[in-house]
Amino acid sequence: MEAEAEKRKQRLQALRKRKLQSSASDQTNGEKANLSFRNYEPTDEKLKDNVNIATPKDINNTVELETKNLTKEALEEAERMQKEEIDLFSLAPKRANWDLKRDVEKKLERLDKRTQRAIAELIRERLKNETKSGTDIADAVADAEAAQKMDDADNDED
Repeated sequence: MEAEAEKRKQRLQALRKRKLQSSASDQTNGEKANLSFRNYEPTDEKLKDNVNIATPKDINNTVELETKNLTKEALEEAERMQKEEIDLFSLAPKRANWDLKRDVEKKLERLDKRTQRAIAELIRERLKNETKSGTDIADAVADAEAAQKMDDADNDED
């Protein structure tokens, strides 16, 4: 593996040298075209004169040199993050009880229906106790409550 890595380094260095030389020669020789081939070495003697071949000494920066200290830096960063205090507020979910609300919603609907029935019954009792004209209203409330019970029974069966 090290031999392959060394070969790759040499190829990268050669490419970089060719690129540097081609840009430098373009600046000095504006009229003469300087050819640079990436994956082809020409066999023609005229073309060989214009092709710059890089040597490993020409390239100073390689990927391996750039990433040499990357693991150390990553470990240091992780260590630093662990030392910092963890903000529990940022870890907490924004809506902590959404699942509880979802589970209780059906039960609350049933309780709400029962509460409405109880309120209607209390109103009916008050109206019966007050006056004779109130009994007509109480009968109307009782009829409405009976109709609602029938609707609720139909909804519960579905």
